[in-house]
Amino acid sequence: MSLLDHKKALLLCAGIVVLGGGIFAVTAHSKSTKTAAAQHLNLYQTATISSLDVSKITDNISSNTLSQVGEGLYRLNANSQAENALATKTTVSDNGHQYTINLRHDGKWSNGDPVTAQNFVYSWERTLNPKSKSEFTYQFANIKNANAIAAGKKSPSTLGVKAVGKYQLKITLSQPASYFKKMLASTTYYPLNEKAVNKYGSKYGSSAKTTVYNGPFTLANWSGTSDNWTLKKNASYAEAKSVKLQSIDYKVIKDSTTAYNLYQSKKLDQVTLSGEQTTQNKNNANLKSLSAGRIGFIQYNENNKVAANQDLRMAISLTVNRQQLATKVLKNGSVPAKTFGVHDMMKNPKTGADFTSDAYTKGTVDYAPAQAKKLYQSALKQLGKKSVTLTITCGNDDASQNIAEFVQSAITSKLGAKVEVRAMPFPSMLSNVSKGNFQLNLTSWGMDYADPIQSLQILQSANNSNMGHYDSKAYDGALKAAEGTDALNKTARYQDLVAAAQTALKDQAVTPLYESRTSSLINPKIKGVVYNKFNGDADYRTAYVAN
Repeated sequence: MSLLDHKKALLLCAGIVVLGGGIFAVTAHSKSTKTAAAQHLNLYQTATISSLDVSKITDNISSNTLSQVGEGLYRLNANSQAENALATKTTVSDNGHQYTINLRHDGKWSNGDPVTAQNFVYSWERTLNPKSKSEFTYQFANIKNANAIAAGKKSPSTLGVKAVGKYQLKITLSQPASYFKKMLASTTYYPLNEKAVNKYGSKYGSSAKTTVYNGPFTLANWSGTSDNWTLKKNASYAEAKSVKLQSIDYKVIKDSTTAYNLYQSKKLDQVTLSGEQTTQNKNNANLKSLSAGRIGFIQYNENNKVAANQDLRMAISLTVNRQQLATKVLKNGSVPAKTFGVHDMMKNPKTGADFTSDAYTKGTVDYAPAQAKKLYQSALKQLGKKSVTLTITCGNDDASQNIAEFVQSAITSKLGAKVEVRAMPFPSMLSNVSKGNFQLNLTSWGMDYADPIQSLQILQSANNSNMGHYDSKAYDGALKAAEGTDALNKTARYQDLVAAAQTALKDQAVTPLYESRTSSLINPKIKGVVYNKFNGDADYRTAYVAN
C-alpha cells in the first residue's frame, strides 16, 4: 500500500464490517431460518465512489464497491485466506515461481461476453502501463518484469502473465511469495473487458452506464458524482442462485450523528459509531467491535538530529499509556499496539500464537514513565541540550488531533519537553512528510491483505514509503531473507518477520500506538454476510434478510 492510500483512513467505509477477534453473523445459511420477503438493505458511505476503473481506484469506498460488482480469481474468506472465485484449479511449480490457474467457463460480463484469461492479461498490462498512472503498480512487484514496465523501461507485453487458451492463465514470478494468492484476491487484480474499455474510452468506470460487471451485483443510479446509488442482483452472475439480496441502496452521509439517527429510525441497517456513541451503546446487544487492518503510529524524521536520537524515541514511546489512549480517547474498540502490525496477520506455524504476541518486545511499547525520564535525560546529554521542543505533524481531522494532543500531554507531563501540534489537511500533511518537512508525524497504515510484510516493508531502507529514512542492515537482512531464501519455508519466514519486527521495536524505528478498530450497530436480521476479521471487508454475496 502506498502512502497515498492513506486516503482510506479518511474514507471510513460504513458498509464494511469485521469482528475484532471473531466473525459476526452467519457465514452459511441455516435451514431453520426463513428469509424475509424484501431482500433489500439500506447502507451508507462517507463519500461517493471515485471510480470503478481497476487502474484508477485509490480509495476504500470505490474498491469495496468494485468487490461487490466485480469478481477476480479468488476472494478472501473470514479468516483472510484465499478461496476460489473465478479460479477452479491452481498449480504452483518451479519452486513457487510459476502459477498455472484454470478459470471457470461460465463467468460472464454484464454485456454478455465471457470472462476469459485474456481479460486478466489485458487488465494487468493496462494498469502497469505508465500511461494509466495507477497508484497501485507496486502490488504487481512479484510478477516478472512488472517493476520495469511500471518504470517505462519495458513494454507491458513483457509482463510475466500469459493466457494459455481461453480459460487458463500462466503467471511467472520474479521471486516467490507465499501470500501471492491473497494478493490476487485484491480488486487491483480484477479483470477488465477490453471491448467495454475501448467503447467508453477515458469514461470507462466513471459512471454506472460506462462500466460492465461480472460480480454478484450490478450498479445503477451512479452518475459519477451521485450521493446515492444502488447495487442490484446480477442475473447473469455464474453463482446467481447463491445471491439472495435483490438490492442494496447506498447514500452518502458524512455526519456520524445523522447516520446514527437514521439507524435509530430504522432507515439504515448499519451505522459506524463515534467514540461517544460507542460509550452510549456499550450494553447494546447489536454493538460489534470491528477490526480495520490498520496500525496507528508515530514516524520520526531521522534526517532531523533530535528525532534521530534513539533514546529520545524510546522515551517518547514509554510515556504513552496506550490503554488510556484506546479507552479514553479513541473509545471505538481500538486496542493498544504491541508491535508494528495488527492481530490476525499471521499465526506461528508451530504454536499457533498470534504474530503480534511473538513480535512484542518488553520495554519498547509499555507505559514506563520512570524509565522514559531516564532515557530522556540520556538523550539530552547526547544532544548537548538542556531541553528540546518537538513538533508533531498530523491531519486536521478530529480523531488525529485528539490523538496528537494525548501524545503531546504525555510527553510534556512525563518528560518536561515542549511539544507543538501542527495539524493540517491530509493532502498537505502527506506532501510535507514526503518532502521531509516534519520532525514527528502521527499517521496510520492500512494493509491490503493479512501478512506482516504489509506493514514491515515500509521500514526497509530502500522503500519509497520509508518517509522517516530508517536504515538498519539487520532489519533489511531479515526482510530480505523472508522474501528470498525463506519465502516458501513457513517456519523460517515467520521467524525472519518476527526478527524484523523486534529489531524495529528495539530501534523504535516508529512508535506503534494502536490497532485501529471501529464500533458498529448492525440490524440483527442481516445474516449470511462474510466478514474478513483482519481488515473489515464485507462480502454480501451470500447475505440475506431474515424474518
